[in-house]
Amino acid sequence: MTRVFDRALRRSNIEVAYSEGFNPHPKIAFGPPLPVGVEGEREYVDITIKTTSESDAYSMVDKVLEQLQKQLPEGIEIVGFSILPEGSKAIMAVINQACYRAEVPLLEPVEPAAFSQACENWLSKEEILSERIQKGKKVTRDIRPFIRAITMLPQESPNGYWLKLDIKTGNEGSVRPIEVFKSLASSEGIKIDMDGIYIIRDGVYILQDDGKQLSPLD
Repeated sequence: MTRVFDRALRRSNIEVAYSEGFNPHPKIAFGPPLPVGVEGEREYVDITIKTTSESDAYSMVDKVLEQLQKQLPEGIEIVGFSILPEGSKAIMAVINQACYRAEVPLLEPVEPAAFSQACENWLSKEEILSERIQKGKKVTRDIRPFIRAITMLPQESPNGYWLKLDIKTGNEGSVRPIEVFKSLASSEGIKIDMDGIYIIRDGVYILQDDGKQLSPLD
């Protein structure tokens, strides 16, 4: 995705600002990366372009986006924008929540009430240990602090259920949705078809102390 935008910006003849130092690079910064195999519906990128003034930025932004959209491949669409004040924090520094929607197929049927109770039981645990391979080594860590909520959705699935996951993200780390499902299956005795899970990241957000959830464009 980084290469796609870099090439599209160059083909559009859009003047992107560059960092200073011995190895200058274009100021393009994406939000938290998608886990492998996960579809993203609302992804964000910070692009710093050269302008002469703030008023100049507002007058040229529509033209810039039109130029950029023409150079992006099919399936990548710019649907919104916001002009950030000078000195704003980087997108990775402000995003602290990711919301996922997942179709979870089951190998054996489970009643809705029982499945919902299994999710509640899992969330009630103070500590949930999970293993992950990092740099070739097996690492065990507590993933419970990263899960803010698991909600069953009314969306129908022929062999299972749809779930919504609110996951903490940021400098302190995060957890992949597939890790949550593996742990749920193991600890609650639910036979989940792991290969058949379909995961979508609905978006990434800024969760404020008062519980209000903001888009990075807000």
